[in-house]
Amino acid sequence: MAEVYLGRALQADGRFGPAVAVKRLLPHLTSDAAIVRMFLNEAEITRQIDHPNVVQILDLGHVQSEPFIAMELLEGHSFAELRQTAAQMGRRVPLGITLRVLAEACRGLDAAHRAKDSRGRELQIVHRDFTPDNIHVSVTGEVKVIDFGIAKSAAVPGGTEPGTLKGKFFYMSPEMIAGHDVDHRADLFAAGVMLYEQLCGRRPFTGLNTEEVLNRITEGKPRRPTEFDPSVPLALELVCLTALSKDPTRRFPSLHEFIAAIEAVGGPARVATPDELAAYVSAIFPAEEDPKRIALRRARLADPSTPTRSPDATALDLLPPREESRPPRRMEKPAAPPAWKLRVDRARKTVLRAEVLGPLALVVVVVVGVIAFATRPERTVADRLQLAEKAATPAQRMHELAALAEDPSATEPELRRAGELALQSPDLEGALAVTQAFARRFPKSLEAALQEARACVGLRLGKRADAAIDRAIGLAPDDPRPDLLRADLRRLQGDAPGMLDALTSASRKAPNDREIAVRRGELLSQAGRLDEASGVLNAVLRHRFHPGAAAELGFVKLRQNQSADAMRLLKAALARSPNLAKAHYYLGAALAQAGDVSGAEAEYRTADRLAPSDPRPLGALCAVLAQNRRETEAAALKKELADRFPEQAPRYIAECKP
Repeated sequence: MAEVYLGRALQADGRFGPAVAVKRLLPHLTSDAAIVRMFLNEAEITRQIDHPNVVQILDLGHVQSEPFIAMELLEGHSFAELRQTAAQMGRRVPLGITLRVLAEACRGLDAAHRAKDSRGRELQIVHRDFTPDNIHVSVTGEVKVIDFGIAKSAAVPGGTEPGTLKGKFFYMSPEMIAGHDVDHRADLFAAGVMLYEQLCGRRPFTGLNTEEVLNRITEGKPRRPTEFDPSVPLALELVCLTALSKDPTRRFPSLHEFIAAIEAVGGPARVATPDELAAYVSAIFPAEEDPKRIALRRARLADPSTPTRSPDATALDLLPPREESRPPRRMEKPAAPPAWKLRVDRARKTVLRAEVLGPLALVVVVVVGVIAFATRPERTVADRLQLAEKAATPAQRMHELAALAEDPSATEPELRRAGELALQSPDLEGALAVTQAFARRFPKSLEAALQEARACVGLRLGKRADAAIDRAIGLAPDDPRPDLLRADLRRLQGDAPGMLDALTSASRKAPNDREIAVRRGELLSQAGRLDEASGVLNAVLRHRFHPGAAAELGFVKLRQNQSADAMRLLKAALARSPNLAKAHYYLGAALAQAGDVSGAEAEYRTADRLAPSDPRPLGALCAVLAQNRRETEAAALKKELADRFPEQAPRYIAECKP
C-alpha cells in the first residue's frame, strides 16, 4: 500500500536535518478514505509511544493530497526475513538470539500498552498484528516494533468493522477470532506463538486451510514443546504455554512479566547480548551482498543534501554486487541425424557381418594405431605458455591457458604465470577458472589466493572474493595486498566506509607505502573528513612531492576556506604533472570561487579533455555559466551533457541554473 524513500527535512534556517524514512501512500489508494484513515492511524498511534524499542514517528501529513509518514531510518531486516534467510542456509536462528529479539520487542510493546496521553489517561494501545514481519532487527543489534497500521487505541478511533479480522491469523488470539473485545493480552498471545515457533520449529496451531487453523486456535490445545524437542528447558516450556493460554486471565498479566520469566530461565536459554545479536544479523545479511543495505548505502552516498558531500562523491562505483548465479543454458532440441550418418550406420552393419569381421580386424588395429599417433599430445606446458603470450586474440590466449590449467604436470611458477596472463584478458570468467585451478593445486600459495580474489573482484562475486581475500590474509597476515583487493571490492560495491577500513588496514601493514597513503587520503577527502585527509596527505608530501596528493590536499584546503594554500598546491601539482585531470578540475573550482570565470572555464575544459569519461568538469562549468547569466552557453552545455552522459546528466543539469 506504500513505498519508502530516504529523506531529509529542510529546516527553517535552510539546513538539512538527519536522514529519515518517508513512507508514502501509493497514489492510486489516496481516494480510498478507509485506507487513508488506516495509514494515518498508524502514525497517530505510534507517535504517542516514546520508547527505544518502538519505531519513532517524526512527522506526518499530506503533500498535494498524498499522505506521508516520516519516521526514523532503520538499517536491517524484519525478524521474519532473519528467520527465513537462516532457514535457507539450513539452520535455525539460535535460541538466545530469538529470546533477545522477543524480549526487546516485548519491551517496546509493553511501553505501548502502558502509554498515556498528556492528561495522564491510558491510551489502551493494542498492536493486533504482533508478528515476525513487524519486528525490525538492525545490524547494530537494536530491536523495534513497527507497523501499528491496524492497532487500536482508546484515543484514536480505528477503522475495523465489527465481525472482521485483521492481522495474520496464525498469531491471532482466541478472543480475537471469536470477535470479543481484545486488550494487551492478545499481543502477549502472539509473543507466545513466536516463542513456540522457535522452540519447536513449527507453529502451535496448524491445519490444511484457514478455517481449520482458526478452529484449533479457539480450541487452545497446543502440544507441549518437549514432545518435539526434549532438550527444551521445562521452565521455558511453561513460559510459552502460559502465554498461549486460551483464557486471557491465565496468561501473564503483562508483557513485563513475560520478559522477566524468559530472562529468569538462563542456562541453555541464556538471552543473547545486543552485540551478539548485531554480529548474527551482520553474518546473515553481509553488507556486500544484502540488497537492502546496498540500496541504503547508495542512497546515502548519492544524497545531494549531505553537507560534507564533495564533487568527488559520485566517483565511487555504486553498482550492487553482481549475482554469482547464472541462468541455466537453454537446451536445444537434438537435430535429426544427417543423411551421411545414416549411410555410415548402414555400412557399419554390413561390415560387422561374420564373414567380413575377421579380415577387417587387422585393418582396425592399424587405423587405431595411426589415430593414436596422430592425436598424441603435441604441446607441453611451456609450449602453451609461449602460445598464450603470443596469441593474436584473447580467445586464443584463453584457450591455451584453460588447457594448461588442467595439465597435472604444470608447476607452481607456470600456473602463476598462466593466472597473470588470464587476468589480463577481458574474459574474467575464464580467468576465474584458471586462477581457481591454480588455487586448488597449490592451496598454500599466496599468489594463487590473490589471483583468485582479483578475478572474483572483477566479476563482483562478493562472497567468493572475501573468502579468497581472507585466505590470502591467513597465508600472509602482514601483506597489504589482500586489503587493497578488499578496498577495490568495497569500491565496486559502493561501500565507502568499508573501502576506507580496508585502506586503513593496508596502511598499517605498509606505513611507508605512499600510494596506499594517497588512496586513503583521497577517500577521506571524498568522504568529507577534511582534517583526517589533511593529516594523511601532508604526511605524504613531507617525505616527497606527489602530484596526486598535492592536488587532493589543495581541494581539501579549498573546502577549508584556505584559498591561497589551495591555489599554491594545485599549481605545484600541475607544474609536475600537467596532464593530471583532477588537478585542473580542482583548480577550476578554486578559480570559480575566486570569481575568475574565464580561468575556471579554461581549467574545466582542460579537465574534460584529459578525462572525457568524467561528467563532473562539464557539470561544474555549466553551473558556473548559469550562475553568471551566460544562459546560451549553459544551454549548449546541457545538451552536450545529455548527449555524452545520458545517465548522469539529469543530476548535473538540475544544478545548472541561475
